[in-house]
Amino acid sequence: MRDFVNATFGSVELDIISRALEEWRTSIGIERAAPEYEIAAATVVTLFREGNRTLPELQAAISAHQWLSRGAVEMAKVSVHAASNAS
Repeated sequence: MRDFVNATFGSVELDIISRALEEWRTSIGIERAAPEYEIAAATVVTLFREGNRTLPELQAAISAHQWLSRGAVEMAKVSVHAASNAS
């Protein structure tokens, strides 16, 4: 638990988190300004803190995460649909 709470990130760790988050974002098709992106960023940081410290480990954890793998996709579809109806 101590590692989870006291985790600090250097440039290598931030690069891994950033790359995993950006790959997720482009695969889902949401904008960086979307509320889902902020939720995803917090979730990815948590997954990293839980011990998924390499890019492949973090990618696997993202794929296994219920919201990141399915819930966000559904939210993105609803957001796109709502935006197109508003036009």
